[in-house]
Amino acid sequence: MTSTDNSAFVRPLDGIKVVEMATYLAGPFSAKMLSDMGADVIKVEMPTGDPYRAVGPMRQGTSIYWLNGNNGKRAVTIDLKSEAGLAQFKALLAEADIFIENSKPQVTAKLGLGQDVISALNPRLIRLSITGYGPDGPLSSEPVYDALLQGRSGLLAFEAVDGVPRATNHFLADKIGALFACQMALAGLAGRARTGKGMHLQTSMLDMMSYYNFPDMLQHRTFLDDNRDWNAPPQVVVATKDGHMVLSPVTGKQLSATLKVVGCEGRKDELRAIADGRERTYRFFSIIADPLKAKTTSEWLPLFEEAQVPAAPVNSPDAGLEDAQLLHNQVYAEMETPLGTVRAPRYPMTVDGHVLRPLMPAPSLGQDNDLLA
Repeated sequence: MTSTDNSAFVRPLDGIKVVEMATYLAGPFSAKMLSDMGADVIKVEMPTGDPYRAVGPMRQGTSIYWLNGNNGKRAVTIDLKSEAGLAQFKALLAEADIFIENSKPQVTAKLGLGQDVISALNPRLIRLSITGYGPDGPLSSEPVYDALLQGRSGLLAFEAVDGVPRATNHFLADKIGALFACQMALAGLAGRARTGKGMHLQTSMLDMMSYYNFPDMLQHRTFLDDNRDWNAPPQVVVATKDGHMVLSPVTGKQLSATLKVVGCEGRKDELRAIADGRERTYRFFSIIADPLKAKTTSEWLPLFEEAQVPAAPVNSPDAGLEDAQLLHNQVYAEMETPLGTVRAPRYPMTVDGHVLRPLMPAPSLGQDNDLLA
């Protein structure tokens, strides 16, 4: 990993201006990613602020969730229901390259911000509209939150344990949505570079989750004539003497090496006799379950490493922060803020050896109102 002085580095999106009028996590997090890559992001909030500022764990009245999803931006407050506020907002859009929004289509239409108005205002503007379920259809006016998307898209049932559906302990749908939205914004820039024209990109959180889920979760519905029941894959989190570890042998060589490490090399013929691949894998993990409990995780890991069997500890989130490879990769930076020193991850790529640390802390409400005409 090469580290250089970011202050002298021109980031890939330097010179790109983004106006973000989005709340909660998916839209704002996508704009934060664009900022990390060099874009100048102006977050537009109602005078009362993004509601996400008051969600989750707090530090001196500000949500830590909100801080983590909004660093690297400038922020203004605008009353879009006023004539003066609408004029201020249009002035921002007139100079922007990308506009990210997650309001319902009915809301922007009432404000007089239809696509015809916006495209006339700035023909080169890339407008990215994120909705929960789509701009129209039976659910288009319904509110949407992360857990609802996990449930409706099938993910909760997919992650069920003993028949009981489970939600993830983090905002998976929102973060996946942010990744897709960032990708779409970049695609818009690429398209504009080719045609010279802006475009209106529309997506929904449900669409994005369904796309994300499909490659493996719906493998038994890829072919229209496939009516098999779905079977959960074998669990690769295995118990050891003092806790758990992840063991993921895939090739025949790795499976054989695993049996040898745990002292079950004599069971190979038993496994070879099982024709069904899934059944054979389940039997494999059943065979190694009790032997793995004879040693601690820290005792097993070097043995599997020497045997070239893929294995990893089950780190706590705190231990994950101190992972030797993450430290080597300089994933986390520190920034001074009015609320204290914060830890923030850099964007997960380097450019010619330069790491892309966040440009600035998350802004206070209306911090940059002097930008408004």
